[in-house]
Amino acid sequence: MDMVVNPVGLNCRYYEALDETLDQLADPGTSLARFKLDPRCANSIGSDSLSTGLLPLEGNIVGELFTGADETRISRSYGAHSYWAETDQYLLLALWADESDEAGLAAATERLYRELLEQTKTRGYPHLVRVWNYFADINGEEQGLERYRQFCLGRFDAFAAAGIAENQFPSACALGHRGGDLLIYALASKTPPHHFENPRQASAYHYPAEYGPRSPSFARASLLSLPGQMPKLFVSGTASVVGYVTLHPFQLSEQITVTLENLGLLLTHVARQYAGDLDKLPLLQAEVLKVYVRHAADLHEIKARVEQAYPQVPVVYVAADICRADLLLEIDGIWNLSV
Repeated sequence: MDMVVNPVGLNCRYYEALDETLDQLADPGTSLARFKLDPRCANSIGSDSLSTGLLPLEGNIVGELFTGADETRISRSYGAHSYWAETDQYLLLALWADESDEAGLAAATERLYRELLEQTKTRGYPHLVRVWNYFADINGEEQGLERYRQFCLGRFDAFAAAGIAENQFPSACALGHRGGDLLIYALASKTPPHHFENPRQASAYHYPAEYGPRSPSFARASLLSLPGQMPKLFVSGTASVVGYVTLHPFQLSEQITVTLENLGLLLTHVARQYAGDLDKLPLLQAEVLKVYVRHAADLHEIKARVEQAYPQVPVVYVAADICRADLLLEIDGIWNLSV
């Protein structure tokens, strides 16, 4: 059974039937892309289920499906190492790289991001809204540098080469999957989104040098408002970080508490900023949540706490390594905003 919260406009939902085609999962002509939750990430060009390398930890969910509005014109195409689906207003683009063909993760990341930025610009969607990044062994060390920091270096260099300023950084996540290709997929728009920071956290792009030669280049959340559609908030991967410091390293219960607090504070901040001089704060309703879990044995406690905080919200729990070795979980998601 598919779980749907807001079918208006751009929408993300989870599905359970891997053997159904895109047009069987959604109304014909509305499907943008579906991403398969699987044990190893592989270039899946030619398939209509795009591989992520994120393995579900429980339940029957096998992937996530992005759809557009009924009246939206959608075209889908494949390249040698890429997939894209576009409408009149936004573009969903996925890119893969086999690291064995590259000169290290930093170089592979920079190349894919340069291609991402070139394609979004050429196709007429110059504004990055949200980016998902998945690759193997995120906390491992190669060439004297942690792989996550190599990734950050490559991404920063691509943004710098393209003249992307800090206030244009999209919301994003970076997680370690269980093996296979580097995968980057992104939502870009013709309409500039509004990017937000969390008042409780330092901007990732202002982290001190002890966190790597280049700071992570992402916003905490991005709000996309399109004509005739409910504004949609894309929240970056959120974990137990206050300021720029990990709170409660390796302590599960405390990290869950801080992570949920960070999400709540961010959502309140966005609502207040959006409201401006309005007397009433807008309502932010969660559409989907994705919870990344480092140790499968922690799933029961994490699930109980998340579902207590977000009852009736579709949630998928996947095995993934978090960008800091002392973090045990991370949560991201999509919210709909209504006044």
